[in-house]
Amino acid sequence: MNHRTNALLAAIMVALIILASSAYIINERQIAVVTQFSRLISTDDEAGLKFKVPFVQNVEFFDARIQRLDVEPERFMTNEKKWLIVDYFVEWRIKDIRTFYTSVQGNFDQASRLLDNMVKENLRGEFVQRSVKEAISQDRGTIMDAASRRISGQAEARYGIEVLGVRLKRVDFSDEIRDRVFDRMRAERERVSKDFRARGQEKSSVIRATAEREAAELLAKAREEADIMRGEADASAAKQYAAAYGADLDFYRYWRSLTAYRDSLGGSTLIVKPDNRYFRYLNNEDSAPLDAETAPAALPAPTIAPVADPVIPAEAAAREQTEDKETVLP
Repeated sequence: MNHRTNALLAAIMVALIILASSAYIINERQIAVVTQFSRLISTDDEAGLKFKVPFVQNVEFFDARIQRLDVEPERFMTNEKKWLIVDYFVEWRIKDIRTFYTSVQGNFDQASRLLDNMVKENLRGEFVQRSVKEAISQDRGTIMDAASRRISGQAEARYGIEVLGVRLKRVDFSDEIRDRVFDRMRAERERVSKDFRARGQEKSSVIRATAEREAAELLAKAREEADIMRGEADASAAKQYAAAYGADLDFYRYWRSLTAYRDSLGGSTLIVKPDNRYFRYLNNEDSAPLDAETAPAALPAPTIAPVADPVIPAEAAAREQTEDKETVLP
């Protein structure tokens, strides 16, 4: 009984070991390769439980996800014999597992090195056909797309790799052309700024000239209106003065003499003859000063304040000139 139990247990153990050696599981992120004595027997990329011949066949699993190849920045020459420093990366994945396994023995590091050499060779051919300006600003996308298509076909045929894209991180100038490029950019910016300043000054001059012209027109119009108003006011004042002083010429002559006495004798010492015509009113010659009774009747009370020199009637002006000549001191 014990022998039978032991045998049964041993058989179960052997069966379990054989089952464990023959069964394997593939998840959705893997590709399985079954080999027998280092020879590829089959491949499988469907997820699930699979079986193989135990102890004879082996299973290797490979990552089916997208791989990213990051490399050191590389120098590429343009058609102007100038160097550019290009930083890029490559995205790829296994497409044909049989070709991949037989070409690189499933070694991802070796596949990455071979792919990097292929990418550099194709990029070198793309950059050498373009100028610095085209490579920097215009054809970056075109360069990468063309290189990706060409590399993808070559990599799939040689290594079973699908290249999803060659992506640029950045493109820098080499040391020998960086200073010249910066000088050129600086000169271009200065030219643009000078152009803007020149146009601004031109507009400023036009605006200033327009403003000065309009100001001059407004001032001229204002002066013209002021002259007209002043002339009208002077004419009106002259008429009123003429009417006021023309009412009594003797009183006007008397009033002008008093004004002359006030202006000439105030605080001054004069030596003159007593009978000089200049002092005829002081000597009671010709006429006497008006008293309190006759003064109001001599001249009507003025209704306006004088704003300019009075206009004297022709007759009174002639008489005044004659009398002024007579009162000149010897």
